Amino acid sequence: MQSFKYLLFMAALLFFAAGCKKSLDESVYDFYSPNNLYKTPADAEAAVTGLYGHLHSWDFYKSPALFSEDVDHDHIVGPLWNMGGVGAGNYTGSFVINGLWHGYYYLISQVNTIMDKVPAIKIEPDSTRNRILGEAYFFRGWSYFNLVRLWGAVPIRLENPTNGSRDMGRSSVEEVYQQAINDLQEAEKLLPPKGGSFTGAVGKVTKGTAKAMLAKVYLTMASGALSGAQLSVRGGADNALYTYTKDVVKGHEQMDSKTLFAKARDKALEVMQSKEYDLMPTFMGIWGRANKNNKEFLWELQTMDNNDYGTLLQNYYSAPWYGGNSYYWMSANLYNSYSDTDARSSDGIFHQYFMYGAWMFYPERDSLKYQQAPGGYTAKFYKEYSHPFTKKYWIGTDTEIGANGTTVRTGNRDCNVPLLRYADVLLMFAEAENEAEGGPTSRAYDALNAVRQRSKETVAKGLSQQAFRSLVFDERGKEFYQEANRRFDLVRWGVYLQVMNKLATVENVIKTRENKNLLYPIPQDELNANKLLKENNPGW
Repeated sequence: MQSFKYLLFMAALLFFAAGCKKSLDESVYDFYSPNNLYKTPADAEAAVTGLYGHLHSWDFYKSPALFSEDVDHDHIVGPLWNMGGVGAGNYTGSFVINGLWHGYYYLISQVNTIMDKVPAIKIEPDSTRNRILGEAYFFRGWSYFNLVRLWGAVPIRLENPTNGSRDMGRSSVEEVYQQAINDLQEAEKLLPPKGGSFTGAVGKVTKGTAKAMLAKVYLTMASGALSGAQLSVRGGADNALYTYTKDVVKGHEQMDSKTLFAKARDKALEVMQSKEYDLMPTFMGIWGRANKNNKEFLWELQTMDNNDYGTLLQNYYSAPWYGGNSYYWMSANLYNSYSDTDARSSDGIFHQYFMYGAWMFYPERDSLKYQQAPGGYTAKFYKEYSHPFTKKYWIGTDTEIGANGTTVRTGNRDCNVPLLRYADVLLMFAEAENEAEGGPTSRAYDALNAVRQRSKETVAKGLSQQAFRSLVFDERGKEFYQEANRRFDLVRWGVYLQVMNKLATVENVIKTRENKNLLYPIPQDELNANKLLKENNPGW
């Protein structure tokens, strides 16, 4: 871990030493001065480590990736002052939407420079060179995967402009997916396995990360292309189970859904059979400062307890008094969908917290369980202020907190960002196996039930293909709440509009959406600068 932090520090020093000014304009392509700094193995290492470092910027996990991908779905709510923008479907001109676009293309431009300069550097052994290039391929594939999911058809840049012009038209949705696949396949070939001699510092992506991300790409394409299937999703004002006939996602019409489901299944199975990863024994054992980089994580963004490399996850998501500032919380619908024994709600939620001079508890129906607060105080249920805040991002405090309402330090903290977990691999396998085989197999049940039983849920059995599909979808919502997965799952399954509009308005947050909300708008400055991007996404 210390070596990775050192590399981040060195990457930052080289960045500023090169005199490179970060700009929202995509025309700034050089992370380092290629002629001066791409000469030694240390330069190459610093350059690829800079890709990880950029995820800490205001293009990504300082805010945009949290205020966009993870606020625009059915399972999250918050105060009106915070949910009136992207949280209400208002994307135009949003700094978080614009930041993500520029952030992904900025990563791509740095990868293109690495691809151009690193092969000429003498690096021994070859395994180290391969790992550096593998990391670069991974980041470019991951960037295009996210770009196509969020914006649809976009330009594919595999080389940086040399003549000052960066005019480039869109490639089709299929072509962008294929580029993501090509890059991730190269990453899979070049990256070492977890724990290998040349893996690099803690927090680096590995062969298993590339395999799992490939599985996610195939699964996204497959579910988007599936025609006529039905999916049952809990929601609406009454939190009932509603069955929808899914839409085919635009741009996926010509894709072979069954073949892609089989590819997703097989790639996830390779990760499972590697035995490099496993579920943590308990759900809460995944989280917290002491549990960083455990066996369940295939990829998490490394952090430090400072403003440069800390995150705001605790500040945004945790309960008041526990470092949170009431930015977001789990919807009551989602909370009420958990069984009483499910550890993800019984252990994974703050049931008591101090706010506005009083102890509060959640949920109201469990008053006998949660009214007795620390220090002999009595907690109360306030309809306006009692909410289910997640414990996932509570990292604790370095000093003991008294029971009199003393607040803990907020702001950027040493809280890693979960980017890919083994639970996701298991649920991807279960979903893909069910679709590829025409119904659930024993292997699909084993994968699904491993996740369910870890959280003390009942064993699933005897389900139809449609019922199993719906249960896996439901399980993903419960397992990955506030990990930036839900919107992607709703969109790829072609039920985003149906689910959101069935909710309409929930807890005073507007959830109604239009067709235009299926994709983000391209930033206006990009449209102005790139003459071959002739129009924005539909409706924008």
